[in-house]
Amino acid sequence: MTYAPHRTPPVRHAPSHEDGADPALRWRARLWIAGGIVVSAALVVFGVWAVVTTPPPPAVLPDGPVSGVSQVSGFRFDVTGLRCGVSSIGPEGLEQRPGGQFCLLDVNVTNKGREPELFNSEVLRIHDANGEAYAVAEQAAVFLNDRNPTLLNEIEPGDTVAGVIPFDVPVDAELNQVTLRGTLSTPGVRLDLPDPR
Repeated sequence: MTYAPHRTPPVRHAPSHEDGADPALRWRARLWIAGGIVVSAALVVFGVWAVVTTPPPPAVLPDGPVSGVSQVSGFRFDVTGLRCGVSSIGPEGLEQRPGGQFCLLDVNVTNKGREPELFNSEVLRIHDANGEAYAVAEQAAVFLNDRNPTLLNEIEPGDTVAGVIPFDVPVDAELNQVTLRGTLSTPGVRLDLPDPR
């Protein structure tokens, strides 16, 4: 009998893993890391968006009237005078005539915000001693504010614009306050008016 040499069965070598980890585990780890990066980036973007789009807190408004100067909706509003008894405003042929009399409120408006803004005089109301409120005479305001810069244009941040705001009020009205607000739906701030000239 002859002895056959022993043959070694072929050996298959597993691919070498330098760190000894299974490829499936490494793949899952990569997915978790990529997911963590995506979630972190989304949180950063959301945080920046929330900071940029958060409106400023509402102003705390005093209960009673204040005198002369106030700040509402990013504007500083300074009443410098009041003139009543004006019978017409505008050039000949285009005159605006009041139902009673025009009272002209002289103001300085300063943009205290960071963006150019339009000052909306339509939301102002002037009050008499009986508590009646009167709106701005918008058509007459166009003729009174024709200087440059004007209350009718955007006011740049930090700039102050002098203007005149007309109100059509009864001849016998005793005006005593003006209400400033950002919009018609906000309560606003009441300022005491100077005595009319």
